[in-house]
Amino acid sequence: MIRQALAAGAVALALAGCGPSAPSMSRMRAQAARVCTRALARTSRIPPPNTPAQTGTFLRSGISALRMELAQLRKLRAPTDQASAYATALGAEGRELTILAATLHDLDRGADPLSAINTLARALTPVEAKEDAAWRTLEVPACLTR
Repeated sequence: MIRQALAAGAVALALAGCGPSAPSMSRMRAQAARVCTRALARTSRIPPPNTPAQTGTFLRSGISALRMELAQLRKLRAPTDQASAYATALGAEGRELTILAATLHDLDRGADPLSAINTLARALTPVEAKEDAAWRTLEVPACLTR
């Protein structure tokens, strides 16, 4: 009986707007910018491959950094009116990781690195464009891919 009363009270408070407040857009922007800035710092320290044979190592390091970024971004909440754009940005970043992982898998199985990178660039272009459009909508330039 007490649990039911508490649950009913919590529902009433939430409906009345007295529950936890929605995250502010400025706070979400600042948090996302911090996450993306840290990720950029990590990825900029990854040495580019000097030879095609080093491409797999380069991708492995990049994937690790991007996975960490995406995990941190997924912990943030956007205000309800921006939730769709935020979900689009995160979904596109997840798709990028899938494409990168598939390329790494191909390289690990003996694919030609130059061909794999060319294919990777073509596959990432539309996904990055979608992600960037979402980050622009959200006004978080630190998270743009270009």
